[in-house]
Amino acid sequence: MNFLLLFTCLCVTHAQPDVIGSDKPVTVTVGEDVILPCHLGPPFNVRTLTVEWTRDGQYVHVWRHGKDYLTDQDENFRGRTSLFHEEMIRGNISLKLTSITELDAGSYTCSVPKLQSQARRGFINLIVGEYS
Repeated sequence: MNFLLLFTCLCVTHAQPDVIGSDKPVTVTVGEDVILPCHLGPPFNVRTLTVEWTRDGQYVHVWRHGKDYLTDQDENFRGRTSLFHEEMIRGNISLKLTSITELDAGSYTCSVPKLQSQARRGFINLIVGEYS
């Protein structure tokens, strides 16, 4: 019986975390900055893994080999995206998007492709409103 309990605990301990986006849309006004929330649960250090943010199949932001990799970034997002590097050790892979335009509205995907988990992607819907 003790062996079975120990085996079960070891299996749970080594389970990979899931990528969690937002089940509620994020709303922002044109011209503002916004944070698109995404994290791993339970917390998991992703600094050595690849993190990808995409929208409509285009790269919004990529973290690879321990640094931002923006070579393939969609030109509409150039100079306007960032991750919280110091928070990545706690599984925070949220994206900051600055100077929002109406063209930024849509469905975003955050993913950790090499994660050995059933949920390697999170989804966030961004709604952009007019100036208030």
